Amino acid sequence: MNEPEKPPVLAQVTPRYLAGGGDPRWVTAPLQKAFRWQPAHIPLSPVVRLTRRDRQAELLLSPDPDEHWWTLHHTGTTAGEKAWTMRFGARTPAEIIAAATDALTTGPADRAADPMQVLEQAGWKRSVLEHQISSPDGFVTVSRHPLGALHIEVTAHDGPWTSEPTARTAWRAHISDHTPPQLAAAVLASMVSTEPLLRDEKEMAPFLRYSVRIARDRVPAHQAEYALWDRVDRLAAHRTGTPLPPQPPGRSLPRRTR
Repeated sequence: MNEPEKPPVLAQVTPRYLAGGGDPRWVTAPLQKAFRWQPAHIPLSPVVRLTRRDRQAELLLSPDPDEHWWTLHHTGTTAGEKAWTMRFGARTPAEIIAAATDALTTGPADRAADPMQVLEQAGWKRSVLEHQISSPDGFVTVSRHPLGALHIEVTAHDGPWTSEPTARTAWRAHISDHTPPQLAAAVLASMVSTEPLLRDEKEMAPFLRYSVRIARDRVPAHQAEYALWDRVDRLAAHRTGTPLPPQPPGRSLPRRTR
């Protein structure tokens, strides 16, 4: 007699910057469903392009093995705001990119004075070079250029733990000068967050598994889907000003039935 098939489960992965790309809808669904960004119609193409209704901001997801996959671009405004761009590699966790798009669409009016302070407050240390800060585990280096641009380099061990593990690039990101500081701060805050990300271990790049911690407790896969649409609903409520019930306290993921 065949045993009943077990429902799919997801792993809780930390540190989050090594969890892999995840579900791109975490970025794209709120922009389209909650904030009405317009999708471009590109038949038979893997490219996703979403444009804000005033056409001053655009998100591009373009699978290209030689370039950044994600690009968030703003054309600037007539009020004096200059154009800026954020680019992220393929294995950048979608939740980290979503921190930038959330800050763009719902962000506070207060502008962060220095985004790098987010890292220092989380215990990350400046390297010998004053313009660089590294994560305590040594996997991440954030460099600030003289004009304000930020470059993020994330590596992982390319093999089992050994006395001399080999580092391999997991993903890179570039945040241009003139990017609003609160957007850069949001990205860095998401990186240093200790909240685990949910991932299907089978879909993670094998080399990432050697450098992450995976909690014993697994989460039903459908719970991630519910969390996604709860996220869309809450952002839509933020846009319209319609209040929703508060989320439950603690670190538990949202639960919802349909």
